[in-house]
Amino acid sequence: MFSKLRAFLGRPDEPPEAEVIRFLSLPSWLDERENEVVSRIAEKFKAPMAEFEIALATLEDLIPVFEEEPAGLEDEIMLHPKVKSVLKTARPQTVRSLRQAIEKKPSGDPEAYYGVSTDILKGVIAAAKGPGKYLHLVYKEEMPQMRRIIKEMGRAVNDMTAALAAGTKEKDQIKEIRSRYQRLEEIGRLVGEAEDRSQSGQEREASIIKDIESAEEELAGISTVAVKEKVSSAKRDLEVALQSYAQVRAPAAGVIRRAEKLLKHHKSPIDTLKPLLDLLERQVPYKECAIDFEPALGTIRSLITSGELQLKNREEQQLFGDGNLPVMMKMVSDEYWRLEAELCRVQEEADSDPVVIEEKRLLMELDRMKKEATGAGSAASSAEEERGRLLEEQARLCDELQEILGNFGNFTCDLS
Repeated sequence: MFSKLRAFLGRPDEPPEAEVIRFLSLPSWLDERENEVVSRIAEKFKAPMAEFEIALATLEDLIPVFEEEPAGLEDEIMLHPKVKSVLKTARPQTVRSLRQAIEKKPSGDPEAYYGVSTDILKGVIAAAKGPGKYLHLVYKEEMPQMRRIIKEMGRAVNDMTAALAAGTKEKDQIKEIRSRYQRLEEIGRLVGEAEDRSQSGQEREASIIKDIESAEEELAGISTVAVKEKVSSAKRDLEVALQSYAQVRAPAAGVIRRAEKLLKHHKSPIDTLKPLLDLLERQVPYKECAIDFEPALGTIRSLITSGELQLKNREEQQLFGDGNLPVMMKMVSDEYWRLEAELCRVQEEADSDPVVIEEKRLLMELDRMKKEATGAGSAASSAEEERGRLLEEQARLCDELQEILGNFGNFTCDLS
């Protein structure tokens, strides 16, 4: 009994299976849907267009009537000042406004036809509500007819509006689907390009790293210790010579500055001390010292003899008491510049040494390759990041596409 009842009542209707559209077929499918929408709009426009055309033709026949004197009015009414004013001013203004309103005839596709029809309706309403509002005083039959024409035009335009609104919604959905299809297609291409850049960058980085390892092995097999030690030894010798110069310069500078101070105290000229002052200000000795020490030393000896200038230690006594400053200064200067020349010679030998040259070449090459490897790695990472962003956008757009297709109808897209 229950089985018969179930058979009689039937099972609940299951929702129909969604129509599946292949991703690559979407453009042609959308073109078909768009053509269907255009056809539906055109079909829905037929009746209101016909109604509007009839109303427009009736209006065209009515306008000449307003250009003629109204019939059936008594002379007394015709002579009324208000009636005379209407006939003189409002009537020609109304006729002119109506002719301007219907000057452009509706034609073309539904959107174009609708635009012109709307403008005509607005113009006719403006004429009727403007100067035409007084014509009912003299055109008692024609003005009600005018209002019927406006009503018919308005009804036709409203039907067109409804037809376009329904079509516009579908067109907007089609536009949204198409825009997501185009972006998804573009993303597919961009993802492929990003993957190629990432792979290329990784391969390039790996290749450069191998070259770096090879260059480092080659560099490890090169020994420039002996050459570099020779240069370092020459630099140390030069530093010792510079210290020897400082050991002469420092005590000499102390004595000369005290002598300068005494001369200034006595308001005596200090010109004789200036060459020594300039010399002792130098951190490195003159290469060719052409200074005449005697005038300055004579001034200093006079101050020492007078007891005004005291020599404070053995170094000052050796330099000024014993008069050894010129000899000592020349000796330390000559030694410094001899060792400077020796360092230059050793450095030139080192710079021209084939092993040193090869080491420098390898170091420069390693620096270049490391920078290139870093650049290749950065490019690969950047491409991977871009690929990740594109895939996130792709997933979001796929969800949006399926949702819009579902809202558009019982459709789904095969994105594989």
